[in-house]
Amino acid sequence: MRESTEITEHAVPAAPAAEAPGRRPIPRADALKLGAVAGVAAVAAFAAAPAAAAAPVRAAARVPAAAVPLPGVLDLYINEGYARMVDDSLVYQRGFGDAPTARNAASPSLRIRPRVFTRDGQVVTSRTYPLAAPVPANGTPLPLGPDAANGGQFMIRRNYWASYFPARTMIAETGSTVRLRVFNRLNGAHELAISGAGSGGGDLTTGEIPPGGEATLEFDAPAAGTYIYYDPTNEPVQRALGLFGCLVVMDPDDAWKVAPGQAGFERQWLWVTHAVDPGWGDIEAAGGTVDPEVTPAVPRYFLLNDRSGYEALAHSPSRAINLASHEESLVSGYPRQIDIRQFGEDMEAGTIRAGQLVRLVNPGLVYHQIHFHGNHLWTVRRNNREWPREFGVVDDDGHVVLQQWEDVVELEPMDRKDCVIPMKRPPDATDQVWANRATAWKYPMHCHAEPSQTAAGGMYPGGLVAHWELKSMATED
Repeated sequence: MRESTEITEHAVPAAPAAEAPGRRPIPRADALKLGAVAGVAAVAAFAAAPAAAAAPVRAAARVPAAAVPLPGVLDLYINEGYARMVDDSLVYQRGFGDAPTARNAASPSLRIRPRVFTRDGQVVTSRTYPLAAPVPANGTPLPLGPDAANGGQFMIRRNYWASYFPARTMIAETGSTVRLRVFNRLNGAHELAISGAGSGGGDLTTGEIPPGGEATLEFDAPAAGTYIYYDPTNEPVQRALGLFGCLVVMDPDDAWKVAPGQAGFERQWLWVTHAVDPGWGDIEAAGGTVDPEVTPAVPRYFLLNDRSGYEALAHSPSRAINLASHEESLVSGYPRQIDIRQFGEDMEAGTIRAGQLVRLVNPGLVYHQIHFHGNHLWTVRRNNREWPREFGVVDDDGHVVLQQWEDVVELEPMDRKDCVIPMKRPPDATDQVWANRATAWKYPMHCHAEPSQTAAGGMYPGGLVAHWELKSMATED
């Protein structure tokens, strides 16, 4: 029997209390560019940051029973609690959870399990999609068979394998209706918004939800793509504290393409980045309000799908964490011929000349620069807008808008980029080495914004890291 892959947060034995009344509104601050440009100064700031203060003693709050479920409706609970970081520190966080839990709960519910909104009105709990597709063991899709025309390469199945999705994910089929009921269990007003999912590219929102209140949000699934749901209150503080997640919309009639008529893939991976500032958590946990202008963010933990460092790399003592990392984050597959001009049918029926799709999402407050070794990435879309294959343009920020190979993919706060990793023979692999490989080749992925590679201001490599695997000629687990 497969070991559970449910990863839980942990709480300290401190009880919740009321927030300070009469909070004044804070103007939205521009996202901080803590990237490569921060360099040594950011590292120094990390090292100089004070130790997190102990959680204040607060009066216990009653945890109400979960609401009676409604057919076709997903209930979200805005909770608070203490989440364990990669160095075993406990940091105050908030989140959209599955059930109401107290702040001092041993496992506060700060993330939802993945759900699928189907065209027929169901809400299905599932980590994989398409729902009826076979699940790749350990996350690695097996090929159809060897490619006789290309030594050491394989024919890849077309429209066959399901993909795994991490916690915080909602999946909606085009043609479905998304129905949400949101319960605010915190002492301040909060909100749930979905970026770019409204008419004309605007946000959908519940509006402000008062303490102890609830709100509903019902809408037709937007166009196929990747969206962020988050709390825009006191931007960007609440999403930096953990109030965020992803909505992935797919056409069930064309479920192995980024969007109908666009790039196809073997399977897909959703990578959600998160930067945690314990100092901001301490302020909010004590009943204060973070003013980003007065207290600039100094993130000390950087996560990929809620895992960091050795846990993200599947080298932890926990089999459950390691398995989840392989299924949800560590890209793996068999080498194949790829034609970037046409992610379509291959020379043999039922196969496809395509790589794997990586949806890069940054709900956080710092810039990331995603860098893969071994193969470059082919970027096809940004924020659900397909980039042209020719006659590109330069946007207002000086970025080239054109499908292209990229060594480093820049990911701004609230950015969503769809990229294809080709899973092809690395260009520096000599014929002799290529023909005699007997094990998987593993290549690192890391963020070129160097502070993100650490945890707690110095634990290296304890941050935003991963790897991808190119399997060998032998079938491997």
